[in-house]
Amino acid sequence: ASLRKRSLARGQMRRLPLHLSLVVLVHSDTACERSPDACEPVILVPGVMGSRLRQHTRVPGALQTSSSHLWLPESHRLLARSALSSRSGVLGGLYRSWVKSLDPRGGSRWSVVEPDRANWGVKGVACILKAGRECVSTAKVFWDMIVALEKAGYRAGSNLFGVPYDWRLAPTENKLCADLATVLHHVTNNTRHRKALLAAHSLGNLQLVHCLNRVFSAETLAKVKALVAIAPPFGGSPQVARVLFSGAEMVSRLIISDLETRDFARQMPAAYMLLPSERVFGNDTILSLGTGDPAAREDYLGTAADMGALLRKIEAHVGPEASGMGQAHAASLRADMWEAPPVPVVCVIGAGVQTHVSFGYCEGWPRSMREEPCVLRFEDGDTTVPVRSAQSVCDHWQRQKRCLSPLSTVHPQRYRAEPFRSECVEVVHLHCKGHTMEAEGEPRGGDHCTEYHQRILHKRPTIDLVQSLAFNV
Repeated sequence: ASLRKRSLARGQMRRLPLHLSLVVLVHSDTACERSPDACEPVILVPGVMGSRLRQHTRVPGALQTSSSHLWLPESHRLLARSALSSRSGVLGGLYRSWVKSLDPRGGSRWSVVEPDRANWGVKGVACILKAGRECVSTAKVFWDMIVALEKAGYRAGSNLFGVPYDWRLAPTENKLCADLATVLHHVTNNTRHRKALLAAHSLGNLQLVHCLNRVFSAETLAKVKALVAIAPPFGGSPQVARVLFSGAEMVSRLIISDLETRDFARQMPAAYMLLPSERVFGNDTILSLGTGDPAAREDYLGTAADMGALLRKIEAHVGPEASGMGQAHAASLRADMWEAPPVPVVCVIGAGVQTHVSFGYCEGWPRSMREEPCVLRFEDGDTTVPVRSAQSVCDHWQRQKRCLSPLSTVHPQRYRAEPFRSECVEVVHLHCKGHTMEAEGEPRGGDHCTEYHQRILHKRPTIDLVQSLAFNV
């Protein structure tokens, strides 16, 4: 009889209207639904090349404005093939036109570039190139983290926000600080929460430090719960010196070549913020030119003087295409990363990968600018940022103790024990070969070290850390 009752119940379930069946199957309690007050807002800030950019153009004399994606265009898969196959013809012309449009100085007064702020900015920081409804795996930014937060009950515009920005420009030139302040005030004025957690990646951390130290008022700073700095190049990256000198792969050679990346990066004021810091790499040789001829060899250390001399030398030789390099470098030195921000910080440092920090060129100047260098030295890091680049600065911040509130106010359970009860900064090392390392589609024990600097955002320990700091019971 009981079996018959159960079969009847199943039959009744099968006869439910489709829309009611979907409600029964789809509805499930999430962590945020069970404890709405515990899911504190999360604001995501991407790194270099991590924000979708849109170009708005108006033809002189016309009223209508056309809009298209600049980074990356939807048709870029086609453009990429044309870049590999031929530089001539219509497709080659489209590709060259697109590469030229990336120059932040090359725009006209009839066009303006803005970040994609759709869906409360979440769309602009999730993925830079989609195929249908799915994100291309190599183009993911915060995609996997957003999916995990949404599964926990986070919703865009309620407790999940993104702040895309023009990553080509320095924070004094783009709108990152203003946009972030607007989101922080919106969160505290229109939701039940009084603070928000910032989660930033790579260059986004450097730009945020400028906002926190130089732009935000005490009222705005009080709305920041903490900063989770993921893969932060606070002490710079020697690989950026190589990019500016001879070019290197920053996104994918299928999208843009190394030499075109070099020429494009030279016009990016933000790129100079990533040059190696003298206090970290001042005693290290970053570039060696003419290693095949000891008499003509030139070594450039990671000092501000050597880096400045090299950039001015490139500028003088190349001409208008490299104009402003020395000036951009001098301006970047005014962004002091060694002053701790007045908010609690969790530094998430990637480790376990041999990271290149010194490069040698057999050819002498200036032929070496078109040469693929050999690696003279490497050290532990995340493929792009050496561990000591972030570690040195985060340790220095720990000693300064400038935060307005300690880590224990961020998450009382996590930081209830000493020394974190009164500390301002925690340093977390995520080794790519750690036993807990996994990601969507990449189980534990798999290869998690490839392109670790970018893919650290997709790893389960990173996502769990952000989620645990945002979720307070």
